[in-house]
Amino acid sequence: MAISAAKVKQLRQQRGWSQEHLASVAGLSARTVQRLEADGRASGETGMAVAAAFELHLDQLTEDPPAPTPAGSDLLTILLTLFIVIMLMLAGGYQVGKDLAVRDNARASSGR
Repeated sequence: MAISAAKVKQLRQQRGWSQEHLASVAGLSARTVQRLEADGRASGETGMAVAAAFELHLDQLTEDPPAPTPAGSDLLTILLTLFIVIMLMLAGGYQVGKDLAVRDNARASSGR
């Protein structure tokens, strides 16, 4: 489970708690709190224990979901544009081919 290490550290410091105190309140080892604040990885039980120590819901400690990037919508726009260009090229190519066929048929029927 990914927990925001920065949020945990900020909440701990706002309360004036040491890592050892948080560990004691949450029923964890000091090493677990150190690891949590270092890399943000924790088991579900550890996350729930830390959330309970801060009197928060576990969701309030998890990493914020990344904001949607416009890259996805840009990619969609590019693909749609490319599709339209290809369709127009095919339609234009069809018309050119049709015109050449009509010309060739006219030449063949006139005997050239």
